[in-house]
Formats: sequence, C-alpha cells, structure tokens
Amino acid sequence: MRRESVTGELQAVFARVSGLLLTEHVAGPAIAKIAQAAFESIPGSVGAGATLIDAQGRPTSRASTSTLVEEADQLQYELGQGPCLAAWAGAITIRVDNAATETRWPKWSEASAQRGLVSCLSVPLLLPGGNGTGPAQAIGALKVYGSHPNAFDAGSEHLLELLATPAAVLLANIQAHDSAEQLSADLKKSLHSRSVIDMAKGVLMERLNLDERAALRALTDQSRQEGAPLFAVALNVLDRPAEPDHERP
Repeated sequence: MRRESVTGELQAVFARVSGLLLTEHVAGPAIAKIAQAAFESIPGSVGAGATLIDAQGRPTSRASTSTLVEEADQLQYELGQGPCLAAWAGAITIRVDNAATETRWPKWSEASAQRGLVSCLSVPLLLPGGNGTGPAQAIGALKVYGSHPNAFDAGSEHLLELLATPAAVLLANIQAHDSAEQLSADLKKSLHSRSVIDMAKGVLMERLNLDERAALRALTDQSRQEGAPLFAVALNVLDRPAEPDHERP
C-alpha cells in the first residue's frame, strides 16, 4: 500500500469518526457507521463488523455491513470462539490468513470458510488505563473480512488499529452518555412516582381523616390486595372523585 494511499484513507476515516462525535448520540448507529468506515477504508475487505462486549464476553451492541458478516460474528458468540472474541479477550490484534487451514478456532473457521469469508482481521477497541499508565481496557472489537486468502497485511492491521483507537473512545463516551440519560430518566420517573404517592396520601388523609402513616398503610394494603403497583393504586385514588359527605361511612 502506497504512503499516499494510506494517508488519504486515514483522512477519510478520521473525518467519518469526527462526524460521528458531533452527530451520533446512541451506540447502535455509531457502531454501524464505524463498521462501514472500516469496510470502505481497508483494501481487500468484503465486509466489516464492530461489537461492544461486556465483562462476561456477551455482545451488548453490534453492527455488520452484510448478512454474511453478521452470520460469521453470530457464530463466534454462539460457539464462544473466534478471532473477534480472541482480539477482545487478549486485547491484541488477530489476523486469519486462511480460514480453510486455520486451527485456532476449528468450528468457527470451518463455518466461516463455507460462507466464503476466508480472511479476517480483528482489532480490540481499547481504552487507556487510569491516568494513561494502567492496563488498557478492551470494550469490544472491530473486524474486517476478506473473500480470498491473505487478503490483509501489516498495513491493513495498522490502518484498522488507527481507526479502532478513536472509535473506542467515541463508543465509550456514547455508552456513558446513554447511561447518564437513562439514569436521569429513571430518576425523573422515580420522583414523579413519589410525588403521585404523596398526593394520594394527602387525599386519603383528608377524605378519611387519617394520619400520614395510616394513609400510606391504606395504599400499601390496597396495592397488596389488588396485586397492583403502589403507583397505580395512588393514581386510582387521585382519579376517583370524592364521595359526598352523606355517602361516607
């Protein structure tokens, strides 16, 4: 690969990733764009995929540029073996030059070769350790597939690794953003539920001449008897019109 070609490819790759940083707010679409960038940037690639993997080795979010790549990746997760998982687990770049003769993951290699995906290059999505001095943390893997043996070389590895570095930071930031948004939504929901329950207690205190503790006990007793959430019972109390004084027991 010529130096000018590599430079041009890298400029295109970083332009895509920078665009993602400005426009993407969820992990799924971002992963899909990163996979597409890898597919378009690595010579010899017939497809690419990107995967976020949790501490137990389970994929939490993934994207593929074709059905064949999706099948090859899914086989890895089902079999618990393959270059993508090995790249993630070892935090190292893994290259398969010919799946037909690959012996490290025999079941996956045979199935991949049968699908026409003969070569594979997988790199980990690495986050720097604490203060930049601790061990790097692998949060997933980025991979490309080729349809003939020896589709990728050292230049391909270098290019994919350069793409994986900002991609890992981007995806980690997106995950943190999504988690913060979810926490905020859950907190708002919790505060709303508490507000509704407090209002329902106030209604019962006034209607039935109860103190706060007795009103809460009345709500919880009804919740248990009806098998309904306390929030739903409280809403029902607020929706129910007050009985005329002469109809109260």
